[in-house]
Amino acid sequence: MPAHRSVAQPSRADLMPGYVPSLESQIIVLELISRPRTLSIILVIDTVIFSGAALQSETHVKIPWSDWGPQHTCCFPHDPSYQISVFGSKMAYTLPRDHSPEPGQRLEKLSAAGHFYVHIWDFNKRAITRSGIYNPDSPDLLVRKPGGVVQSCFDEEIISNHPYTATVCRAPFLTHGLRELFLEQDRLILTSVQPGTVDIQVVSPVQMDVGSDFTH
Repeated sequence: MPAHRSVAQPSRADLMPGYVPSLESQIIVLELISRPRTLSIILVIDTVIFSGAALQSETHVKIPWSDWGPQHTCCFPHDPSYQISVFGSKMAYTLPRDHSPEPGQRLEKLSAAGHFYVHIWDFNKRAITRSGIYNPDSPDLLVRKPGGVVQSCFDEEIISNHPYTATVCRAPFLTHGLRELFLEQDRLILTSVQPGTVDIQVVSPVQMDVGSDFTH
């Protein structure tokens, strides 16, 4: 059975960002770590599912995956070496390559002596619709679909067709010593530990224009 590990923002008041995202545009990212690790996945869950009347009940309610999963989640191949941070409808994701994976593509794990790139994926449906570039079948990398995940800890293929926007920080970061990654509204905070030192790096990504990459 896969292990389940949720990803959340820090709860300490002094670590909370000044801007709090709307409850209508938030996600939860659930890691399902499997053995072998090549079956691991992440589920990006739209928190709108928690607004249903059944979920407000004081009694335990069991809802089958088929009733909520396909409609409100995106599934991606995953490796436990990748780090995730969530803020509102966005997630920052450390991946070994500087371009978005193809739908359903499983990438290699992060090398301890190599580098990684920070990808920022946004699942805000209203923002995608308002952008004026919404075309799920466009070859433009800005708007993507997860596609299908054939091999995973589930017994059957998981198909996700919900669009999201994908951008990437082009400059790579060293994997060695990386401890934590935090995403806020307009910045990334990376902490690394080396012998005798703790390095805190604050990166403010700026989007140059629609469809471009992040630079810092």
